[in-house]
Amino acid sequence: MTEPESGKLRAARLWRDLALRSRKLRGEGGGGALCQLFPDAGKEEDKGAEVADLALPPDLSDVQVLNLDDRALEKLPAALAGRQLENLRALILRRNRLLSLPAAALPRCRLLELDLGHNRLQALPEALAPLQGLRRLCLGHNRLHELPCQLGALRLLEELELSFNRLAALPDSLGLLSRLRALDLDHNKLPAFPRPLLQLSALEELDLSGNRLGALPDDIGALRGLKLLWLSGAGLLELPESLRQLGCLESLMLDNNGLAALPVQFGQLQRLKMLNLSSNAFQEFPHAVLELQGLEELYLSRNRLFTVPEAISGLSRLLTLWLDNNRIRYLPDSIVDLEGLEELVLQGNQIAILPDNFGKLSKVSIWKIKDNPLIQPPYEVCMKGIPYIAAYQKELAQSQPAVKPRLKLVLMGLKDAGKTALRQCLTSGQQKVHLVQGSKGVEVTNWTADVERNLTFIVYDLAGDQSYDVIKPFFLSPGALYTLVVNLKAYVSKHFYPYVGYFLNFIRAKVPHAVVCIVGTHSDLCDDKELEEKCLDIHHQIALQEKKNSDILQDLAQKIDEALGQDYDVRASSPHAAFYGVNDKNLRRRKAQLQYLLNSRLQILSPVLCVSCLEYSNIQRLRDKLMSVAEHREIFPNLHRVLPKSWQMLEELHFKPQELWLTWWDSARLGLQAGLTEDRLQSALSYLHESGKLLYFEDNLTLKEYVFHNLTKLIDILNVFFQKDATILLQKLLSDTNMDELRATQLHHYVEGFLLHGLLPAHIIRLLLKPHIKTLEDLQLILELLEKMGLCYCINKPKSKPLNGAAAWHKFPCYVKNEVPHAEAWINGTSPAGQSLVTEQLQIDYSFPFIFPPGLFARFSVQINSHVVHRSDGKFQIFAYRGKVPVVVSYRPASSRLLQLDTLSIASHASLPNIWTAWQAITPLLEELNVLLQEWPGLYYTVHVLCSKCLKRGSPNPHTFPGELLSQPRPEGVAEIMCPKNGSERVNVALVYPPTPTVISPCSKKCAAEKHRKW
Repeated sequence: MTEPESGKLRAARLWRDLALRSRKLRGEGGGGALCQLFPDAGKEEDKGAEVADLALPPDLSDVQVLNLDDRALEKLPAALAGRQLENLRALILRRNRLLSLPAAALPRCRLLELDLGHNRLQALPEALAPLQGLRRLCLGHNRLHELPCQLGALRLLEELELSFNRLAALPDSLGLLSRLRALDLDHNKLPAFPRPLLQLSALEELDLSGNRLGALPDDIGALRGLKLLWLSGAGLLELPESLRQLGCLESLMLDNNGLAALPVQFGQLQRLKMLNLSSNAFQEFPHAVLELQGLEELYLSRNRLFTVPEAISGLSRLLTLWLDNNRIRYLPDSIVDLEGLEELVLQGNQIAILPDNFGKLSKVSIWKIKDNPLIQPPYEVCMKGIPYIAAYQKELAQSQPAVKPRLKLVLMGLKDAGKTALRQCLTSGQQKVHLVQGSKGVEVTNWTADVERNLTFIVYDLAGDQSYDVIKPFFLSPGALYTLVVNLKAYVSKHFYPYVGYFLNFIRAKVPHAVVCIVGTHSDLCDDKELEEKCLDIHHQIALQEKKNSDILQDLAQKIDEALGQDYDVRASSPHAAFYGVNDKNLRRRKAQLQYLLNSRLQILSPVLCVSCLEYSNIQRLRDKLMSVAEHREIFPNLHRVLPKSWQMLEELHFKPQELWLTWWDSARLGLQAGLTEDRLQSALSYLHESGKLLYFEDNLTLKEYVFHNLTKLIDILNVFFQKDATILLQKLLSDTNMDELRATQLHHYVEGFLLHGLLPAHIIRLLLKPHIKTLEDLQLILELLEKMGLCYCINKPKSKPLNGAAAWHKFPCYVKNEVPHAEAWINGTSPAGQSLVTEQLQIDYSFPFIFPPGLFARFSVQINSHVVHRSDGKFQIFAYRGKVPVVVSYRPASSRLLQLDTLSIASHASLPNIWTAWQAITPLLEELNVLLQEWPGLYYTVHVLCSKCLKRGSPNPHTFPGELLSQPRPEGVAEIMCPKNGSERVNVALVYPPTPTVISPCSKKCAAEKHRKW
């Protein structure tokens, strides 16, 4: 299933392109010769040539179509001027640099088609006057401010394309074009509907999109022959009743206006097949639409609809129905009678339950339902498609369903915030609790909050120590209630970010739309005034941080809109331009990502809940608050989902095995016992993951083959390596009372080396995990798991059985403390000896304005190990080789959150003729990083290619090219790009574009973002 292109004009573009493709020159003479100058093989060399150098074939007498498209022409070849070409019928001059077109420059011929689109014309060429026989004239994407009256002399004109110019008025003589069938005035500056158009009785296609018309004339009915009318973004607030007179109309685009109702007799447009009413102000479904019996496509996205009428089933020919981003709470049962539907888009509504018999919509191939609070069927089932919904509904109808209200509760906060004490008080149910100070790491506890309703919280207490940062993200998932614990006694306003802001950015980056409750602890140590001031300050600073983040994203989205408003040729012509060289596809993808981030706001519950573990009444109020939030159906609609019998059985079966974890195939066998086929198992596992019962990472390529049903054992294993406490580690190693002093000293050295360099031999790891390891195979499985999680790697993995019992050593990058100065010198453009490098440098920077994902550098360090050799690791740098080519990975933390960004760089170098080897070296590393970043769907980051010339000069602020260029082919005919930081220097295109484009843009987060939705 392909994700449809996002953007407000998506449907409009599809139809417009379809219509444009269908247009054909209905001129004299079919067939004939076509002259395509400069085939692709020689195009790059010829593109920059002087016009005088262009060679024309000696004999053009039989040529009917002469194509000079995309030749960087500033004037026509002199050889064409005045030449007698009696058979020439079409002259294509698109995508050049023409400022004018004198009559003398044209050959003598009887042209039927002239295409001057995508040039730089500021006035209509004088050469048009003699071309009385023109049938098709294309002048789109120029700089025309006005049209001459002489245009009306082209009486045989059938198609006129004037889109993306600067026209504010049209001449009256335009009304004389009595044969005109298609007129495109898309995106000009027309302030009102041009009256001359009403005289064009033969007009069939009219595009006035992107002009702020304000209204349509009452006599619009004069254009009775119209079949396609496009009025997207025309500033319309209402439609005239006379619109009903356009009885031939088949396609009507009215999106991006301010319409709240349709004319009473709108239903008389019985030939209408496509209607786009997206991005308007409809609060009620327009009932006039229900009278359009022949309608095949209906778009009502981004309105304010609350309901869909039962009568929609009367639109029996409907193939496409888009109702996304409204306020629809339920669908009528009759919608399943639209059995011909092929596209059904419902995302971004408030739909909790789908009608029964949804499987009748079996022809639907484009199906979008994300960002809905789905209960029945569960979200995991709905996302897999209509056949899975049908199977789920069938099973539910045949089994005894059950409700298990269960919610994952995640406690987060700084060390000493009071998370562990709070968890103990919440879960004990007693007035006096013996508090155990400090945390043992990550801990999971079941808390039955309400016995009568069987309401259960699965409480994840995430340790506040930073040494656990690399594993914390594994325990964050959609559908949980996040409780941010703040020590109010220690909190001061200037430290808002480490106490609160950091964690909010953390949660938002990992779990967009998450629900967050802020709990202030140690309230007994603060007086009432202090509590009030600190709570108000926290909320005030949260609002400021949210606004700042939103402003940054909105500002960038606006810049992208401005760039999209430009022609691509403008962006590609100057490195000074914003988003230099980035194509429209990548810009729209980036805009969609920004829009997703803007819509992914955290649901932060107010006010701050102040508690003290010494006051039972405070704890009871917090319990009541958490239960109230959990049972709020608009916040957590999935809490009361009805589970089919097979899902209940699957849960029971998964908690019988005693293994450390199950493989996917083990889980699949249990699924078959429960009556779940393999393709339906994933939905049930996703539900169990998000409810907190187990861990199943379906979006992680390396971990999705595991199902972690035994959370206690898994967490025990992880806690061993991330406690960062020498005493605890030694206690585990020195548990043997018969150990001699020499052996004890060796173990001390191993612990010191681990905490300083992150190194441990396999036999010491076995001792640390003694309760969980019975065989050597158990040890190998655990080490393999830790490597796949990105926590450690083997630095001397033997290809066969090691000789003389040599130990395999494993490195945990998050513990590395030493620096690697020679790598830093290399990346700044000098060799370790201090001599300037004569090679060319490649450097790709990933910048993170809001937050650098915790543990990312350490996990990335592990993931690249299979791609590099001879590596030397530092705390924030890795110096290694890919074959014989050096690579450097560097992380530069922001020195100040206001002045600098966290940046992760991947760099290499080679001589210019061999620069492909440097690209070959860093590309696998870029791919590994992009995969890791897909796990952070709410994370905003940017990617840039640094200017090689600036790096060689040692510039402290090198110029950066957009990272989207990595996914685009090298531009044809361009050998060098000017560096805007120094206009006299030019950068070889091979230092900016890779030899082969990457599969996707590094800024794209399409896959992971689709998995997350509003709860």
